[in-house]
Amino acid sequence: MPQGIACLPQYVSDYSLTYGEAMSRMRKPAEERQAEIVETALRLLTHTPVEKLSTGVVAKEVGITQAAIFRHFPTKDALWQAVLEDIERRAVNLWNDAIAKGTSPLERLAELIAAQLGLIAAYPAIPTLIFNAGQISAEDTLRPIHRRVMSGLRHRLLVEIREAAQTGQIPPAPSAEDCADLFLGLVQGTVLRWKLSDRSFDLIQEGRRIATIQIGLLTAHNAGDDK
Repeated sequence: MPQGIACLPQYVSDYSLTYGEAMSRMRKPAEERQAEIVETALRLLTHTPVEKLSTGVVAKEVGITQAAIFRHFPTKDALWQAVLEDIERRAVNLWNDAIAKGTSPLERLAELIAAQLGLIAAYPAIPTLIFNAGQISAEDTLRPIHRRVMSGLRHRLLVEIREAAQTGQIPPAPSAEDCADLFLGLVQGTVLRWKLSDRSFDLIQEGRRIATIQIGLLTAHNAGDDK
């Protein structure tokens, strides 16, 4: 019996497979392993400062060697880039789902905010990576992804605000751009309060509450203009 065969999973204990076949089954496809590494890095960042999260720590958590990490990501900077790109992919998918849920511009606006806050509630490390510049050596590589995420959310908010104004649900002034920035600030401010309070409240529920208030102020202002 080859050395180490006793450590293989139970399904090969009858030795019906060769050692090489058993080890092959234990290996995950490259894409699956890369996704696992990225997911693990995001999860570890929930309680590990970004500057202290090493590839060695990630490897240990995944259950592979540090060398295996570098087979998938040649440098630590490449890993950070993959993490940010994964966040962007998740965000875009959630935004698309949010827009599909709403039947009106203002409903879609509220759903977009809830979707973004839901992503952050699931992965609390996201604000650290998005808003805390200068802590990662790959900052120059990551900054364009930061911008894409924030500008992507702002653009989608802007589309719904403009449609709400065009259909008379909210007034045309202040400008749609100003309104989009207000809602973006709402997201950032709610996340900041959540983190400072040690996540003492439901982030999505609180975001919906504040968004409802903000939307109500806009629609009330519109109703006042009609008097």
